[in-house]
Amino acid sequence: MAITVAAPREFASKYIADGTVTIQGFDVQTMWPEGSGATVYTSAFRDPMYDVIVLPLSNFLIAMDKGLPLIGIPVFIDLFFPLLGIRVNKNAGISSPKDLEGKRVGVRGVAFNPAVWVRGALSDRYGVDAESITWTTMEPNSLSGVEVPLSPTYKVDGVPDLAAALENGDIDAIFWDRGGPPVTENTRYLFDDPLSEALAYQKASGVFPLNSMLLAKRDVLDANPGLGQAIVDASGKARDLYYRDVADDDNHMGLPIKWLRENGLFPHHNGVGSNRTAIETVVRYAHEQGIISRRMSPEELFFDGAS
Repeated sequence: MAITVAAPREFASKYIADGTVTIQGFDVQTMWPEGSGATVYTSAFRDPMYDVIVLPLSNFLIAMDKGLPLIGIPVFIDLFFPLLGIRVNKNAGISSPKDLEGKRVGVRGVAFNPAVWVRGALSDRYGVDAESITWTTMEPNSLSGVEVPLSPTYKVDGVPDLAAALENGDIDAIFWDRGGPPVTENTRYLFDDPLSEALAYQKASGVFPLNSMLLAKRDVLDANPGLGQAIVDASGKARDLYYRDVADDDNHMGLPIKWLRENGLFPHHNGVGSNRTAIETVVRYAHEQGIISRRMSPEELFFDGAS
């Protein structure tokens, strides 16, 4: 029976999804559901719908903290700077990151990967107290139905439509992914030059934030020695093709390709070693925010021998 591998049809992964790059040495079937990947994400906490699936990093950390029979493969499907996705209502009195304190801020879920990264970055770089903020969520999200621990001092409520709530002032700010939708006459970016702020964070921290990654059912990797590395190798070939083919006027998760290249952020490599600082940083952020119970090392998170 073929090993089923999730392969989103975008960025480097599209070359695996369309068969341009194959996973050598194994009988593999690449798959992806129509529409959103949310069903893949939520299945991880019940019965993963494929043998190798994609998860946002924060979801993966929660799954590992819960002791689910899964193991990471250090292939990072997409990268982003979620600082680009912060929008504020023009009437909320927010002109700097510290002004978010005491406000009502929308996120798709409190443990939503962009929210975890933004809270950590705002705390590290600007001293923002995330526990003073009321976090407003919307269902469904990538952790719907999953019990997620949080810092006991976090205040959480919900609205049916985050974009509408920001537009009419029911919430003061929102943390989007992929840079978010265009601003409107009632909203604006928190930062006048979001790309400059993103680059300043990267230079100060050494981190290019990771969004989603691959992981596998542990018993599938155990039964198929070498499968994890074969997936890493194939993903590396696919990434080489992506970097070769993607045009300067395209974008990656809301980031202009030309800007990424000019600032030495492309090409970016898979693997634990190339991403150790980013992995350790998101683990720290998740632990500080109460989303996981302890700080796990990269070696605990990925298959034996992953480099």
